[in-house]
Amino acid sequence: MARRNNRLSVGAGPTWTDVFRSADAGGADGRSGARELLLSCAADSDNPIEYRVEAPADPADQQARLNPGEAARIRGANQFIRHVVMRGVGGAATGGVEEISF
Repeated sequence: MARRNNRLSVGAGPTWTDVFRSADAGGADGRSGARELLLSCAADSDNPIEYRVEAPADPADQQARLNPGEAARIRGANQFIRHVVMRGVGGAATGGVEEISF
């Protein structure tokens, strides 16, 4: 897990890789959570990335996809984002997360 690292090695699914977990969710990233994060799939990634927010929980089996070179800004509208996971689609991928606002 990393607070500012968009070059993480993200394993292929079906398992998920932790990319952000706040202290409130039992991790070492940040304090109680983030208001806003930038998630990305590196332009030179061999494969796309799927991501989901674990806390607050996205509905079961709901995830979003980023193709190589794409990024998504996510916000915790009324609550902090505390846990985000990613997995490579079709094989290992490169991507990550950067804090925008705590």
